Amino acid sequence: MANTAIEITFFVSNDGVPLTGAAAEMDFESLKTLAGTDKSGSAPSVSEIGGGWYKFGVAYGTAPFDAGDLVGVIDADKDGNNSLSNAERYIPVDIRLDFYGLMRLVNKMSQDKTTNDLAIKDASGNTILELDFTDGESSLDRDPAVAS
Repeated sequence: MANTAIEITFFVSNDGVPLTGAAAEMDFESLKTLAGTDKSGSAPSVSEIGGGWYKFGVAYGTAPFDAGDLVGVIDADKDGNNSLSNAERYIPVDIRLDFYGLMRLVNKMSQDKTTNDLAIKDASGNTILELDFTDGESSLDRDPAVAS
């Protein structure tokens, strides 16, 4: 099963008033992996929630979220039609695998005892994230005090 999209939300205002009806005016100014790889060609579209709130969805393992954590900037007024100031217009966003990790604290989880593969499930029992573990070593030690 493919990993389920997580939704990233953000708020936009125009001179302190919630900006509504502007999803078509929004686009990613930039979207990159933490290593600097440009992922803007596969940036998701933005949709409106209401009351100045907007969202976009990504799924771990699929473009653009297929090469690690992402950082980006959304241009909330790409054509200048909303007359937003620069402070209101450019919205920084980050998309991290640990957003899924947080779900592990509040959702059901199952782990295969033979392979250690992990599945995080929603309240209905549907898998929302699968992590397959493959390693040729019989054991792995981790010491956070020692830099790798």
